[in-house]
Amino acid sequence: MNEIIILGAYGTKGEDVGTSAFYIDEKNVLDAGNLLIPLKEKSAAIENIWLSHSHLDHIIDIAYILDSYFSSRKKTLKILGLPETLEVVKEDFLNDRVWPDFSKISLFESDLKCIEYEEIELGKRYRLSSDSYIEAYKTDHTVPSCGYVITKKEDSIVVSSDTYSLDTTIDIINTRDDIKTLVVECSFPSRMEKLAYDSKHLTPKILFEKLKAMKKNNIDIYINHIKPLFLEEMTEEITRFKGAYKVKILKDGEKIIF
Repeated sequence: MNEIIILGAYGTKGEDVGTSAFYIDEKNVLDAGNLLIPLKEKSAAIENIWLSHSHLDHIIDIAYILDSYFSSRKKTLKILGLPETLEVVKEDFLNDRVWPDFSKISLFESDLKCIEYEEIELGKRYRLSSDSYIEAYKTDHTVPSCGYVITKKEDSIVVSSDTYSLDTTIDIINTRDDIKTLVVECSFPSRMEKLAYDSKHLTPKILFEKLKAMKKNNIDIYINHIKPLFLEEMTEEITRFKGAYKVKILKDGEKIIF
């Protein structure tokens, strides 16, 4: 069976919850909202961080795994994302003002740099291992953003990341037989529909209305990015609106088998 581990499942940090991050394998993670606490020393083995977009809740632990495990790292950490995403990370985050520019710093007792950046192309399939791949597709957020299709042993899972429109996500699911699992964001209760629209996030009501365009009825749906303050309210709403869909609200540390 294939699996990914949810390192951070929520839309903001709380006392005991973390923001968006998915453990694909020992070398690859999707987003970096919560790496340091769940991975601990395993953070030093991460080689590739695939970013969905540039918001802080998806990038923040890039800074801390580099700082905390600087002397333990043996390979350059590659930050991969859309050109616009990498530009923000370089100019507004790891810029020697907010945090050190680690692209200028060598690993401990090594000539290799701590990090390097690689722009990704939408629709291009990148190999992660002998039988696993990752592919980005365009999503609809307040900044340039992408979701990802992760494939292991010919089975695939879609991670939408932050988005308001699900058109591209659903098109991909409808046209690919290998996809039977969807991780989709849902951030605000339905009474905050205007805020959801303005911030390009989903509510339970909007989410399940949009999912009606999905032609498959055998998709396992996992919901992430809920704001913890609204968890109880949104859990009730998701139960009310989900209809016949198989739905689970994700928590930090859970595994998705696909």
